[in-house]
Amino acid sequence: EWMVRTMTARNAEKTYICPECSTAVPPGVAHLVVWKDDHLFGAAAGLAERRHWHTNCWMSRSYRYR
Repeated sequence: EWMVRTMTARNAEKTYICPECSTAVPPGVAHLVVWKDDHLFGAAAGLAERRHWHTNCWMSRSYRYR
């Protein structure tokens, strides 16, 4: 299971690298924050490993993230 939260453009303050396309998600761009809900080491570990994705990349992600 994946937890998916929307990051609004207003709240996007840092640059992140999307794990799917390996390009920047710059500040001011709405995107998704995703983490594993059923992480082997618990919820806190899953949250610590969260990643920031372009919305389109998440919707068309590769098999390894499904």
